[in-house]
Amino acid sequence: MVLCFRNLLYVNAQSLNFANRQGSARNITVKVQFMSGEDPNNAMPVIFGKSSCADFAKEAYTAVVYHNRSPDFHDEIKIKLPASLSDHHHILFTFYHVSCQQKQNTPLETPVGYTWIPMLQNGRLRTGHFCLPVSLEKPPQSYSVLSPDVPLPGMKWVDNHRGVFNVEVVAVSSIHTQVPVLSVQCLGYLTLI
Repeated sequence: MVLCFRNLLYVNAQSLNFANRQGSARNITVKVQFMSGEDPNNAMPVIFGKSSCADFAKEAYTAVVYHNRSPDFHDEIKIKLPASLSDHHHILFTFYHVSCQQKQNTPLETPVGYTWIPMLQNGRLRTGHFCLPVSLEKPPQSYSVLSPDVPLPGMKWVDNHRGVFNVEVVAVSSIHTQVPVLSVQCLGYLTLI
């Protein structure tokens, strides 16, 4: 008997509002990574590649929206969700301004913001619509266990820590239930075995 299961995550970046952000950030793309920890080396190769790329990648980028501080995105990123998740698994979003003309000794892409979604909350997979605040700085150590809604001391945020990035996360999983009552029953069952 062959056991078959699905364990997929779809990340749909929807919109970003950088209208009140200081500085030049008009040609914007979003890098999406599925992380198993905070270190950059913890980016997992679980993002399905495009047709002309490798099967799996550690990151995916949205299309660049030209000269718009409040872009709408239409990209769907498909992730092969690990069967076992810890409190440190999260989706990391890094926002970049992409220069139209490369200047000498200047990178083409400049990071302009960061946000994230911890994958587990009370042992359950987090899915749904999110309106997330965006930090102007790299997140501090141990950020992955906290929601970006938590005001972290010393962090600078776009638009006074208001939600400016809209994203939807949808799971198609026979491993992680989306029904709260079933989730509690499954956790109870797992503690018995």
